[in-house]
Parts: sequence; structure tokens; C-alpha cells
Amino acid sequence: MKLIFSIFFLLITFTITIAQNRNAAWAQKVNANSFTNLFKINDSLYRSEQPDSLDIDFLKQMGIKSILNFRKFHNDIDFLRSQDFNLYEIEMNAYCIKDKDVIAALKILKIAPKPLLFHCKHGSDRTGLIAAMYRIIFQGWTKEQALEELKQGNYGFHHIFINIPSYIRNVDVESIIKQID
Repeated sequence: MKLIFSIFFLLITFTITIAQNRNAAWAQKVNANSFTNLFKINDSLYRSEQPDSLDIDFLKQMGIKSILNFRKFHNDIDFLRSQDFNLYEIEMNAYCIKDKDVIAALKILKIAPKPLLFHCKHGSDRTGLIAAMYRIIFQGWTKEQALEELKQGNYGFHHIFINIPSYIRNVDVESIIKQID
């Protein structure tokens, strides 16, 4: 029993330490409705898992004007079409990241009416990639800073997608910048 209590205490202490040590520059958790992975990047951008019909009123209360969806299947167009959102879609494959998709997403983040919410299924991998690229391209973060947020920001990054950090490490930033201007 003493061992179980000790393990429990260590886990709680570790969890509190992680929460206290979260980088203040990283996206901030927004607690709302049925969202489990909704974060505010800045006043103009939010990242999340796929919203459902129960989230529409909350998104409107947040003032969201645009929604960018990275899902190929089971997208949110059907229930959002009748709402007053500007809807954008880029069918991204988390296993095969392409410059053209990243560039298209960054162009939308640049020009779409704000605030904008972007998402994939879980709000972790494709969403994390685009959040990282946004940080690098528009906010001047280093690749390593963006990768640290991707992996350690508690967004649920799935380490099976080793291609995503690899893409970020190897992307030609100057080429991307030229193509979004």
C-alpha cells in the first residue's frame, strides 16, 4: 500500500511539474464544450480536433470567422455549411506531407478572415505540423522551437508520424516563404 501511495504521489508531482513548466509562448488551452484539444495560438488563430455540431454555438461565441479542415474523410462541411463560417479544406495525409499542402494551408492562415480555427481529426499531427510551420514562417521561431512545441505541448502528437518532425527539420523555409507571398 505504501508503494502504491508513493507511485501515486510521484505521478501527481510529475504532472504538476509539467503543467508549471509549460512554455508560455506555446498555444494556451481553452476549456470549452466538448472540445478536448482546443488551444489558442494567438488572438487570430486556434487549433483543435474536429469540432462537432455541439460546438457551433461556442465557436460563434469565440468569434470564429473561418475554419480550415485538413481531413479527407468525415469532414465538417455538412453541418457547418449552413453556418456563417468561411470554410476551407485541404485534404492532408499525415503519412505523406507535401509542400503544396503546407503552402496552401499557410496561405489560408495568412489571408482568411480571422479569428480562424484549423483542425484535423485529433488536432495533433496535421494540425501540429501546420501550427509548427506557422510559428516558423510567420513568427520567426526556429525549427527546434516549433518541434519542441509540437512534441511536448500536450497536443497529443502521435510519434508514429516520424515523417512530420522530419519534414519540419528538412523543409526549405525560404522556398515556402517565397511561395506564400
